[in-house]
Amino acid sequence: MDFERRIAGLQEQLAAGGLATAAYGPSADFQYLTGLAMGWRAGPEPQGPNALVLVAPHVPPVLLLDQAAAECAPETWIENVRVLGEGEAIGPAVRVVLADLVAKGTRVAAAGRIGAAAAAALREAAGEDLEDAAGLLDDLRRIKDPEEVEWLRRVARLTDEVYAAVIPFLREGVTQGDVEAEIQLQGKRLGAEAVSFPPAAVFTKSGTAPAAEPFVYPRDKGLVPGTSIAFDFGFVREGYCSDSGRSVYFGPAPDHIRDAYAALQQSVVDVVATMRDGGPRMCDLFPAVERSLDAAGFGQYLRARLPGGVLGHNIGIDVHEDPWARPESDQPLRANMVMALEPKLWHSGEYYLRVEDMVLVGEDGAEFLTRFDRTVFQL
Repeated sequence: MDFERRIAGLQEQLAAGGLATAAYGPSADFQYLTGLAMGWRAGPEPQGPNALVLVAPHVPPVLLLDQAAAECAPETWIENVRVLGEGEAIGPAVRVVLADLVAKGTRVAAAGRIGAAAAAALREAAGEDLEDAAGLLDDLRRIKDPEEVEWLRRVARLTDEVYAAVIPFLREGVTQGDVEAEIQLQGKRLGAEAVSFPPAAVFTKSGTAPAAEPFVYPRDKGLVPGTSIAFDFGFVREGYCSDSGRSVYFGPAPDHIRDAYAALQQSVVDVVATMRDGGPRMCDLFPAVERSLDAAGFGQYLRARLPGGVLGHNIGIDVHEDPWARPESDQPLRANMVMALEPKLWHSGEYYLRVEDMVLVGEDGAEFLTRFDRTVFQL
């Protein structure tokens, strides 16, 4: 991967914004810049090894690792790696590096999992509160390197394989929790490192009383005929995430529900057929799906679940990356963006249906990375 391009892009952002340096602790941005994961998915609180990458304009980046993280030093492309000595505190080491990079009282930004001692040293260098470095890399991260595309392709393929493995598990009496546990089990069996978010298998029994939201089927109640199941799950593999959705119907599906799911699937196919480098804009994607579903007679059920008109998001190291397909997002699509598009239909008391696909934007068109059979519905 072209890590030097990433650093150069961040350095341009820093110079343009008048920032003297940006510091990242373990996080998606840290992984993007260094190639090291450092267990950041475990949570936002500082824990485990101390690691910090510092980037300033016009000079090579510096990576600080404590003894617990020293074994990672050969795995990064960064040449200037400083490993703390046994028992050496990170705060003084940060001060030494910053003394070489920035003048005191200049603007410093930080993000990620940074411990109190390192944060104090960064604030001392800034002479004031630290600015937020989150978001500085968003424009770079939305365009994927060829290696990133391949990793996203592979984790999408794994996700399709999990669908194929979970469908036979669906039988009368299994609960939503049973199905969600099976999703995780099959993902691990097929090589996933983790889930990218807790999986969901949402049951909705047709012919029940309308409710204010779709998640009313009791968690301890088993599956019965006449129930739609809306899946939403994703995995992490080789440091990259998937996010995918499909729906099935347990038992004979009424025509109006079968037609609704076919229309939902077609709306995704229709909008992806319009996607290519330069257009449409992110804000155009939801209206395109809405028009397709309105024409089929199901648009009101799309708006019932997505009243804000948000259709999806970019995906990569993080499962949810900017930019989002929101009404206010007027950025055009660009080649090598990977989008997760997730329209939903909710007819309260009748069904809750989801389709979510990972889509790679190309120069002249777009490609589905998730390809699980769109015709699988009635079980």
